[in-house]
Amino acid sequence: NITSLDTNFIISPRQKLLNGLMYANLYKWEDAKSIYKNLSTKFPQNKVFAQSNLMKVYYEQQDFQNSVQYADLVLANSKMDDRVRSDAQIIVARAAIKTGNEAKAKESYLKLLTIAQGELAAEAIYYDAYFKNKEGKFDASNEALQKIIKEYSGYKYFLLKGLILMSKNSYAAQDFHSAIHLLENIMPNTVEFQDLNEEAAAVLQAFKTEQAQQNVDIKN
Repeated sequence: NITSLDTNFIISPRQKLLNGLMYANLYKWEDAKSIYKNLSTKFPQNKVFAQSNLMKVYYEQQDFQNSVQYADLVLANSKMDDRVRSDAQIIVARAAIKTGNEAKAKESYLKLLTIAQGELAAEAIYYDAYFKNKEGKFDASNEALQKIIKEYSGYKYFLLKGLILMSKNSYAAQDFHSAIHLLENIMPNTVEFQDLNEEAAAVLQAFKTEQAQQNVDIKN
């Protein structure tokens, strides 16, 4: 175990990088953290790489406070390219969601919107729509979701997550038939994503139950 020996002059920084990645891939978080911290303090040329990996390791351990601390260090570097900044910004945003700090999450996802590409962009757009829904801006939420449908449909998870949100927007706008019809159509496609499948089923059941109760009330 190289972390138990003083190998700073035996093992090159490059080899330390490879060892850190190996430990992270093996979920040996403490070993990975030890190597990355060593790189961060003793090898300045690898500082940003080490910090960006520390933020990811801490996030995987659900230590969101330390994860965000290292993400902020990465974001504070004005010379960082957008790919690395996106990685750091998504850590801050997801940690905020996990800890229920929705104001921080909204702010972070808005920043991510300006630099993200690919799946991270789809995630940022989804949360832009999510917060618009929470603010009662259902049409604006659907407009944002249309961008996922048109430009990011290849990212199936956020496409389906967005369609579930779209059904909620329709229901909130009292287009009950469209909301239920949309959920019924996408349900078979959510099977590979347990969380989405459970959410879609729960929302669909809630919609149908409420509509059935309203029909009873009308009859009475």
